[in-house]
Amino acid sequence: MKDTWLNIIKGDRTSFLKLYDTFYTPLFHYGMTIRRDRELVKESLHILFCELWERHERLPQTKVDPKFYLFTWLKRIIIRQVEIPHSQIEDLLHEPAEESIEAQSIAIEQVMDMHERLQRALNKLTKKQRRYIQWRFFEERSYEEIAELDNASVRTVYNVIYEALKRMRGDIAILHAIILIFSK
Repeated sequence: MKDTWLNIIKGDRTSFLKLYDTFYTPLFHYGMTIRRDRELVKESLHILFCELWERHERLPQTKVDPKFYLFTWLKRIIIRQVEIPHSQIEDLLHEPAEESIEAQSIAIEQVMDMHERLQRALNKLTKKQRRYIQWRFFEERSYEEIAELDNASVRTVYNVIYEALKRMRGDIAILHAIILIFSK
């Protein structure tokens, strides 16, 4: 990944797209652990990748773990996006203190691990099950919308999603992650 990072610094768009494809979903999952607001996290990711490309020539070249750099950058953007009114100073007392670098690194590794496990679990599903899970949990479509999209009955949609979740049930942590990340 460091070669990709160095190519981005040189202005290589293909490397930039590769980085985007590799890290968008794990970054999204990590962002949801920081702030449970899907739109805020999506907007923050957009800002991250725009800033990354705008500043590609000034990115650090040596001793940088691109993964850690991106996750830290996203966290800062999310925090920057959340405006805290000055009149609510007492709320600041309830805000968690800045985590240590070790704690942040562990959290990033946990998100990356969960992302990989989620991908493996999704790969065990049929194409139809994956598509329905994608629509239901990642795109937040209703069962009725999914039925309309796939020209199926609502009952069929319920059954396919139920069977997919049952198939994924072997890894409770994956189901827990889906519930935590994609519930509002």
